[in-house]
Amino acid sequence: MPTDADGRLLEAAVRQHAAILRGAGAHGLMVLGSTGEFLFFSPEERIGFLRRVTELVAPLPVLANISDVNPRTVASLARTAREAGCAAVAVLPPWYFATAQADLLEFFLRAAEAAAPLPVFLYNFPERVGTAIALETMAAFADRMPLAGVKLSGGAWDLHQEVLALARQKKFCVLTGWDTRLAEAMAFGCAGCISGLANFVPELVVGTFMAMMAGSSAKAREFTEGLRLVTGELSGLGFPHDVTAGMAARGFEVGVPKQALSASTRAARDAAAETLRRRFQQRGWA
Repeated sequence: MPTDADGRLLEAAVRQHAAILRGAGAHGLMVLGSTGEFLFFSPEERIGFLRRVTELVAPLPVLANISDVNPRTVASLARTAREAGCAAVAVLPPWYFATAQADLLEFFLRAAEAAAPLPVFLYNFPERVGTAIALETMAAFADRMPLAGVKLSGGAWDLHQEVLALARQKKFCVLTGWDTRLAEAMAFGCAGCISGLANFVPELVVGTFMAMMAGSSAKAREFTEGLRLVTGELSGLGFPHDVTAGMAARGFEVGVPKQALSASTRAARDAAAETLRRRFQQRGWA
């Protein structure tokens, strides 16, 4: 992490964000995940962030995203996560080059060996990386390394049922990436979610989770409706600009854009943030 004025601002933003999450009842957080736009940071920057952020957000447990196309970088991040005191690591399939499932298994096994004894979450997001993690690859990994769970993101909703069946057999958990369908996922047997929306409306995401844990599907539907209203306001924005707009609407520090943005994208993001800000003010959140 930078040590100059920008670094101090970043640390303050991280502390504020962690305090909001803790106050809402979040059980932990993923560091440098998809909504964290990890692809725009160098390996050295990611190592520095992992070490410092794990300290800043304590006592919240940290799930470190160690994904990269380069196995050496993955191994370096895995070792850093272990040394920093992270609770677990998550790893996506490598992207750009086509990867056979046998090679994907080897990629995951090497990551797990570097992270050991930390448990591993396999992160399935084929729309982003171009390769889906096959059920047989999940099973083979679980037979050889400690598999804490699988995170399911992307468009294949029906995959939840298939992975849950395997999870019951191999004794791992399944976390959904579908924030607005968390209640449905938990009804199927998912243990919870790793949520992008929780960055700026953790009360609604945690509320859904707690309602389902308490057996109150009616209350869960209320929170889910709130999440769908929020996503409706952001529907014209692509990912991750929708998350940025939501965080800005909540009054959180979002920093400078990491991507080259057109004037039209900036305008759409700012308009969505303003609309959401008014909605949040009605709840006393902004």
